[in-house]
Amino acid sequence: MKYIIILLLGTPGLQEVKQPILKGLSCIEHGEKWRVENTKYHDSVDGNPKLQGNYTKDGKLFVGIICE
Repeated sequence: MKYIIILLLGTPGLQEVKQPILKGLSCIEHGEKWRVENTKYHDSVDGNPKLQGNYTKDGKLFVGIICE
């Protein structure tokens, strides 16, 4: 079985969330689907534009994905 690893950055450091790739999707398609459903883009955080990015509801920054 193929897996996708979603990388999130939070206060304790880098977190990996491993999931089986959804049937009928490529790894990239699964990653994009997860990002769209689970994050919201912010152009700045607390007025700091250097902190822009896609964040989860609990404040973790979406860093990217790894396909395995």
